[in-house]
Formats: sequence, C-alpha cells, structure tokens
Amino acid sequence: MNLNIDKQGSEPVYEQIRQQIEQLVAEGLLTAGTRIPSVRQLAASLGLSKNTVSVAYEELAARHIIETRPGSGTYICARPEIATGVNLGRRNEMSGELADFPPMRWEPYFFRSEFFGMLPGKRVNEMIRFTHNYPDPELFPFERIKQVATNMLWNPQSFFFDISHPQGYQPLVEHLEKEMALAGIPMAEGQNDIIITGGFQRALSLILDFIVRPGQKVAIESPSYSNLLNLLIAKHIDYLPVPVDNEGMDTEFLATAMARGEVCAVICTPDFHNPTGICMSRERREHLLRLAMQHRVPILEDDQGRKLRYEGEDNPPLKSMDSGGYVIHASSYGMCFLPGLPIAWVTTPAAISEPLLDAKLAADRGDSYFLHVLMHNFIVKGHFDRHIRKSQREYKRRRDAMVETLSKHLPNECRYRVPQGGFNIWLELPPYMQSMKLLELSRRAGVDFAPSPFVMPDRSDINGLRMSFSRNSIEDIRRGARTICDVIRSCIDNPDLLEGPEMKYEDLLK
Repeated sequence: MNLNIDKQGSEPVYEQIRQQIEQLVAEGLLTAGTRIPSVRQLAASLGLSKNTVSVAYEELAARHIIETRPGSGTYICARPEIATGVNLGRRNEMSGELADFPPMRWEPYFFRSEFFGMLPGKRVNEMIRFTHNYPDPELFPFERIKQVATNMLWNPQSFFFDISHPQGYQPLVEHLEKEMALAGIPMAEGQNDIIITGGFQRALSLILDFIVRPGQKVAIESPSYSNLLNLLIAKHIDYLPVPVDNEGMDTEFLATAMARGEVCAVICTPDFHNPTGICMSRERREHLLRLAMQHRVPILEDDQGRKLRYEGEDNPPLKSMDSGGYVIHASSYGMCFLPGLPIAWVTTPAAISEPLLDAKLAADRGDSYFLHVLMHNFIVKGHFDRHIRKSQREYKRRRDAMVETLSKHLPNECRYRVPQGGFNIWLELPPYMQSMKLLELSRRAGVDFAPSPFVMPDRSDINGLRMSFSRNSIEDIRRGARTICDVIRSCIDNPDLLEGPEMKYEDLLK
C-alpha cells in the first residue's frame, strides 16, 4: 500500500492518509477483505507518530471502510464500494415463490401532485427572487448565538440531551407565559397554558389532529400560504376557502358557511396575513369570535408575524379577546428569528392542555432541551430583543425600497397596499392580466415572484401576485421591482404579449 504523504503540506497528515486509502478502495486497488498495515506498521513505514495514523484509521472505520479484527489485524470492510459511494445499489436476491410476486404498487398512495409549491426558474442563479418570505441569513446573529452556545457547552448539563418534558423547558415556558400575558392573554392558573413544539408545522399538526375528525372541513383564508395548504392536503383534511378583503377574513361569508354547519374549525392569520399583508380589523375580530361562540367552533390563530411590525399600534390577539376558551393561539421564533430553529408554541385553554400534552407525547417523546435552553439564554441576556429591533429596522428599509419603487414606476392600472409589517406586498394587476403569463415574461427579464396559483386554495390564476422582500438587498429590490413594473407596462402598452398558450400552475412543477 503506497501512500504519498506531504508532511509540509497545508492539509493535515491524517487527512491525507484517510483520503488516499479511501481513493485506493474507490479505484478497486484495495478490495473487500484485504489486510492493510497496522497502525504501528504504517506509522513506522511513513515516519509518523502512531497517534496520527490512529486518527486516520478511526475516521476510516467510522466511514465503514476498514475494520479491526481483534487478534487478526486491520482489513478493508465488506462492500467498500458502498462506503465510498461508488455503488449504493444492491441486487435483489429473492428466489422461489417470493421472486414471482410483482413489485409493490405505491401509486395509489401518491398525492404529491396536489401539493402547492413552485420551482425556481431555470436561470435561478441569475434571477432576483421575490419568492421567499423568510428571515434573511445575512441578519442572523451568529456571533451572539455562538457565544451563548459555547457557554452552555463549557458547562454542560445532562438534561440538555435527555428526554424533555412534553410542555418544554420550564424557564422558557414561564417566559412565554409572561410574554403572552403582556399581549393581553390571561395566563393565570386554570385559564391558559403554554405548550412548546418542535416548529410551527408541528404546532399546527398537533392542533389539527386534536380538533378535526375524518370527513370534517376547516375554514381557511383565500388567498392562503402554501405550508398550511400542504399540511391540510397531507392530512387529507378538506377546506373551505373564505375570501380576504381589506379588513381581513370575510366573516359574513364565513357566517353563511357556519350556519350550514360546513366547518368544524377556523384557521386564520389576523396580523400581516400571508400573502396580502393585511391586518384584520377590530370589528372583524369581534365578529369572528361571536361566530365561533355562536356555533361552538374553535379558532386556530396563526400569530407568527407579531414581532414583525414596523409601524403603527399592535392589534390585540384574538386570544386576548377570547372569554370562552374558543381560540388556540400559535406562534414561533422561526418567522422573526431563525427559520431553521424548531421552536414554536401554542397558547391553549387550560381545559384542553392535558389532552394536548398527551397527544404530543404520543407522537413525539420530546423536543430538544438544548435548543430550548439556548433560546431562553439568548432571550434573558437581551440578545433577542436587540436582534428584533435591528431586524425590524432593516426589513422596514427593504419594504420602503420596494414601496418607493412601485410608487414611482407601477402603472396606475395596478394597486397595492403598504403593509405595516411582515415580508410581503400583494400586487393587484389589471383585471385582464393574469399572474402566470406575467411570471413567464418576468422570468425572461430576470425576476421571479409568487403568482396567485401558488397561494390560492383552488389554484385559480387571478390578477394578483406576491412580492416578498425579506431576502433581497436594497439594490436588488429596487432593480427587481422596477423590472416587474416595466414588464407590466409593456403588457399594458402591447396586449399581444399576453397572447399565446395559457400557462398552467402545473407548468411550474415541470
């Protein structure tokens, strides 16, 4: 076994040993069962310390490339082509009666074609994309997070990695109780309780499993957001789209459906609705609560955007107005802090907290206490509030840049509303202009956005589109928004651009 080791090279010697042995295996020069030199023998032949060679061998063993057999020596493992990634397949070795059966048919279980999603354009790396409404990684406070995590690891506690209490890390639960109380939600014993979950989708899933029975239907806003629509589809839950206007969910429309007994629950986003950015009026909030009480139907309040207000007064959460225990409030740190941090929580009437905890425990033995402690320490040291203030200022700048560009260049035939928070602007096109055809033309010009079929529960292509500004620089926002305005102006001046085959929602997934 000939290895060429550069002791003066920039790459660690143990890495050179590991890589070269792995390469010899990948090329078939070292095959399964081949005996290789021991740590001592290889160290002596290369003039290296045994520790260096031992580290290389430990990594090779961890990758299932070599194995040490006590009293025998070190050998290349069986099927090394799998360990090196050269061949991950394996021939089916069934025989006799088993070989006569046909393969399993999975097609009846498929429902992916029903999912809401939008693939980026083919020139994704060249495009300005207004499609992602999540926090910008450029604003993530990595140094502060690293500082908190390092302090935790210097003083590790066994419970960091143990099975957690289903409610969550108690100091974080207590902090959230105070935060909800400050928002006007009664949190005294026997009123409402906090349950922490592993992300917002898990929170929604937990609640839906609890309140929806097979064959029942839930009311949702139209337009809505893809994560909710996909979750309902995955759970085979039917939904009734309720129109959204300038005051939020159309509660008169909802009242008619409720009177017919069509829905078992209502899911809504009262503040900074995705995709329109609308905040539900006080009158609509009160009407929605009256309907829930009248028909004894629970409300699931999505309140992820509360920390993303840039101006104006905070609206009262529906949960703070709920005197009868009809509202389950859900929020998370994903939308305002780190989207990959799986920490969300539900504020639930005390009467159902125990069965909800039982349901959570049955589906999930517990969340990561380490992440809970990390989040709590980050909060109590003041880092979280500092990050929120910084983020609000920056996202407001980005919103203002998009609004300023639209105000200067958008044709008068279009309409938009300036949101007081959130990450989205909903742009209304002329009635004869559909978003899918405009998307095709906009992508050719180098700008991507979310067309209406991406957010309409019935996938209809209406004269509306969503522009998300959270992950774009000021320069790209101005350039991209100006491009969309120019494309719209071109279509108004030359309607022939809108002719041709009608683009379908399914075309986005091809």
